[in-house]
Amino acid sequence: MGVLRNLRLLSRLSSLTTALGLALSVGGCGDSGAQSPPPAEKGDASQPLSATLQLNWVADPQFGGFYAARDLGFFESAGLNITVTQGSASIPAPQLVASGKVDFAVVSAPQVLEIALAGGDLIALYAVFQQSPRAIMVHEKAPWKTIEELWTSDATIALEEGLSEYAWLDKMYDGKRLKRVPYSGSYAQFVADPKMANQCYVTSEPVMLHLQHVPVRVLLTNAAGFNPYDTVVVTRRKFLDSNRDACARFVKACAQGWRAYLDDPTEINASLHALNPAMSLEAFLGGSNAQRALIETAQTKELGLGAMTDARWQALADQLFDMKRIPSKPVAASLYHW
Repeated sequence: MGVLRNLRLLSRLSSLTTALGLALSVGGCGDSGAQSPPPAEKGDASQPLSATLQLNWVADPQFGGFYAARDLGFFESAGLNITVTQGSASIPAPQLVASGKVDFAVVSAPQVLEIALAGGDLIALYAVFQQSPRAIMVHEKAPWKTIEELWTSDATIALEEGLSEYAWLDKMYDGKRLKRVPYSGSYAQFVADPKMANQCYVTSEPVMLHLQHVPVRVLLTNAAGFNPYDTVVVTRRKFLDSNRDACARFVKACAQGWRAYLDDPTEINASLHALNPAMSLEAFLGGSNAQRALIETAQTKELGLGAMTDARWQALADQLFDMKRIPSKPVAASLYHW
């Protein structure tokens, strides 16, 4: 089960450069062995719109609200026939939506900018995580209490190099003493070495280790000021322009689903567990609880679940530009529709 859950992180934290290289390819999923879901059929409020929402990993708590929207009938009530399709390490969700193989997909916020500046036309519709869930975990008895203390130490850290959050940490802090080793997709080495640190997703590895009675401390990378939206639903601008009413109904149904899941995840967790039996119901509950404060914030209480703002998108564009990860700064308002 540990290998399966950690393969998830490799997919979730896959290189943005790789995503860009495939994003505009018509045969974006040709090597995955999976058949591409059909694109949407146009419709209006009286005629259901049929479309696929492609996830970027298997069913787990970070997608709970989308399954709630499906299972509790919010999509159907909105005149939508939405198929929620699980992802995997071999399913490139950004490429599928960018190439028109599907009409909705889950990606990360940095991918939206990277693909947009590579000539793609992705636009964000809904952001689940208002606070980034990406983190570094250390053993509970380790001396490092903050991400800065860790990054300026001589700790051994397993991570996937080249990712935006680590580039930002290097920009903010002196990480020259860190001993960096490749992230293998397993946390077995971390468990065996109390002096190691390991990349993680706050709703995943720490929860699994807690259930295995391995106490850890989670250091969120957003504490250093790099805090992009995550689990972002996107579509193509062309599709949005042709289906504005349907997209508005889709976003509303997603928010209803997430409201229901946050209020009580029990029923939907059982449904998710049936799809992903490798994850226990106890782990689903732990993940649901761990992610709540990162999803429902003061901003969402004012603007609604899934909300996005110019200021947040502009801050991300500024940071990626400062790190030379994008060649120019796009207009923030062009990156999302809310």
